[in-house]
Amino acid sequence: MKLVVSCSSVQTTVDILDEAEGENSISTLGQLRERIAADNDVDAETMKLLHRGKFLQGEADVSLSTINFKENDKIIVMGGKNAMADDAGFKMLMQYEKHNLSNLQKTYDVNLRDVADLERGFLEKPKQVEMGKKLEKKVKFFNEEAERHLETLDGMNIITDATPENQAKRNREKRKTLINGIQTLLNQNDALLRRLEQYMAILNGDILE
Repeated sequence: MKLVVSCSSVQTTVDILDEAEGENSISTLGQLRERIAADNDVDAETMKLLHRGKFLQGEADVSLSTINFKENDKIIVMGGKNAMADDAGFKMLMQYEKHNLSNLQKTYDVNLRDVADLERGFLEKPKQVEMGKKLEKKVKFFNEEAERHLETLDGMNIITDATPENQAKRNREKRKTLINGIQTLLNQNDALLRRLEQYMAILNGDILE
């Protein structure tokens, strides 16, 4: 059975109650805590594991079969000293996400709202055309801005010779998550641009409604 573990915005998976693993099978609460602590560089003694709104509690020898786990259940790691937060590469990615990518999402949301307002047709036709031209520039500029963010993330030196391999893996996964998020916004923005261009074609009489 696979569980999804979320720690400091990074998700990993862990297999439990897998008979094929033999002696390496994770079958007790203690073994689960040790694996999660090792995979996420947190202190097993001070971390808490949240599952379906409740903290997992009990002795180390408690069998996981007695806990109501289901396939792909999510466990959230809370507390514990987290080495990821002290890693320069990971910290760089987190700061970039906070100061740049959240604003990118807000920009897309504003453009989406403005296109929807235009499509309502409340303005006179000349003003709609004028507004549409301005929006088209904004939507196209969004693509340019998003592409710059992709280039910046790709060029970030988030791994050094001193970075432990497990930390390097997390840094790569975090960067991949950010890149995938930007690419999703780019796809959505492309669809928005096509939608706007179609509406402008209708306004200009190039196509019939």
